[in-house]
Amino acid sequence: MLNFIRKQSDTWLIKAILWLIVLAFVATIFYSWGAGGKIGEANRTVATVNGIEIKASEFERAYSNIVNFYRNQFRDQFSEEMVAKLKLKENALDALIQNRLVLLEAKKMNLTVSDQELADSIAKRPEFQRDEKFSSNLYKNYLRFSRISAKDFEDSQRKTLLREKLEKIIKASTQISESEIQEAYKKENEKIKFKYIGFSKDFFKPANRPSDEEIQKYFDAHKSQFEVPEQIKVQYVKLTPKRVEDVIEIYEEDVQDYYKTNQAKFFIKKQYKASHILIKSDEALPPGENLSSEEKEKLLDEADEKTKIKAEEILKQIREGADFGEMAKKHSDDPASGKNGGSLGQFSRGLMIPEFEAALDKLKPGELGGPVKTVFGFHIIKLDEVKEERLKPLTEVQEEIKKTLKEDKSRRRIRTIAKKIRREAGAANDLTQAAQKYKAETNTTKFISGRTHNVPEIGNVPEFFNVAFSLAGEQLSEPVNTAEASYLLKVTARKDPYIPQLNEVLSAVTQAVVEEKNKSATQDQFKALGEQLKNTKNLEQLAKKVNMTVEETPFINQSDSIPGIGNIQSIKDAVFPLKPGETTTGESRGIYYLIQMVEREAADKPDADKMKKIYARLKNEKSRLVFQEWMENVKEKADILIDRTFL
Repeated sequence: MLNFIRKQSDTWLIKAILWLIVLAFVATIFYSWGAGGKIGEANRTVATVNGIEIKASEFERAYSNIVNFYRNQFRDQFSEEMVAKLKLKENALDALIQNRLVLLEAKKMNLTVSDQELADSIAKRPEFQRDEKFSSNLYKNYLRFSRISAKDFEDSQRKTLLREKLEKIIKASTQISESEIQEAYKKENEKIKFKYIGFSKDFFKPANRPSDEEIQKYFDAHKSQFEVPEQIKVQYVKLTPKRVEDVIEIYEEDVQDYYKTNQAKFFIKKQYKASHILIKSDEALPPGENLSSEEKEKLLDEADEKTKIKAEEILKQIREGADFGEMAKKHSDDPASGKNGGSLGQFSRGLMIPEFEAALDKLKPGELGGPVKTVFGFHIIKLDEVKEERLKPLTEVQEEIKKTLKEDKSRRRIRTIAKKIRREAGAANDLTQAAQKYKAETNTTKFISGRTHNVPEIGNVPEFFNVAFSLAGEQLSEPVNTAEASYLLKVTARKDPYIPQLNEVLSAVTQAVVEEKNKSATQDQFKALGEQLKNTKNLEQLAKKVNMTVEETPFINQSDSIPGIGNIQSIKDAVFPLKPGETTTGESRGIYYLIQMVEREAADKPDADKMKKIYARLKNEKSRLVFQEWMENVKEKADILIDRTFL
């Protein structure tokens, strides 16, 4: 499925909403509250919120949950750079702080969740229902396999419900005016078209190389930039589940219980294998703003009719013997599938837009259908294969379940061994001798730093390196547990940070000077070109002068991402007020843009149904912002102390 989404991500197909990742991320943090494990210095206080402590065990559990979530999502692409960029540690702690504050505020407001409300909430959860009724067996099995007590789970649910109650109260005060609705409609429906050239912020390069004096001057002013950070050698034991897999036994009743509790994992949606030929409508309207809505509608209808006739002619040729794949390559306006003979591969029910799936459901394998109209145009469809939805029987998945259970039990076994080795090492912190007693191998890294720590035997394991650089003296760590392994660490040697001599980093300093000169020269050229464009109003002439190509956008509204540029709000803010022919400049993180407005298409007036939909959406968006602002206000007034050594 992930491969399919990656391949089709630029086509009309995908309507998957990546917000699901965000929701899962938040839920993981909230659930982890109060479910901490003994990781690191478990009893140390990470933060206090109005005097209430957040312990290291809570924080490490929340952080570990987030890291594991992202590691599972991105797999080989996951890295420590991603951990830093996404600020996962800060997010984990912030979520714990917010949850503390929410409960404190709820208590002030005398909000409670009754036992009946809690029971109703749990009873309605789909994973605890059988035949649309609550099943106590499913509930007990869930608790058993999640390794959480009923009390802890119900406490977590009560806190979730309490937060929802408080959010509902705060959001209820949100008001939406008619002018806000009108403005939102205009923003979404007024469209513009503009042309631009873009070049990187180091595009213009001075002819002369940096002089020795320039290099020395830059180094003297930026020595800290080239500092060699603290380096350490780490002795460690790495315990993987595979070392104990052979002695793990899985019982038949465990397999059956797991299957009953996790049937959702074994449910397969209806699968299609299909091909299509997409013929897009020519929706271009004559330039100018004098057309009425009725006139525009008529022109668009006429364009649709012409497109439908074209699609019907192609379908007729295929029915008369023309090869579907060759016709797709020749005529399809979906380039991704067109070059593959129209093939969309195999996909699950719910991935396509409804009109397309409805047409598929009317076909038998091998049949042709269409033309089918969607927002993308007209589709000629061929159903190649279909597999009905089903629940995999236990006989089909029992080996998979055994593997999962064995991995889980093996993981828990090696975590127990890691604890025993830590206990055996004792106050002397003798990791080597303790590891030998449990037939575990001890290794030592080369010197590594917080900036550079390529240890192939460890890989991208942020938890390992975070703990390593937090250890004092020759302190032995507590077990560091990840999904792949458990570790024990001890720093055996250190090198203090130092500023190198220029000759040691000459290449890096020279490159930094070159980059700075390129950026400075490009910035000067950008300003000069912007002034020339403002005076001449001739983007094509300017592009020719700097040997660049002018690009032109399709009609876009203020909610759209700009094709070729991205969703850069500052550029949209600069362009939308312009009149045709007027110019402006803009920039993104790495690109400068010279821009000229081409055409504007005014928004029509919304009907009552559109007004209601916009109201509902604005209400939801504004309510969320109101709650976020309220939360920030509560945080500002709260007495929050954070031990930033954990971050």
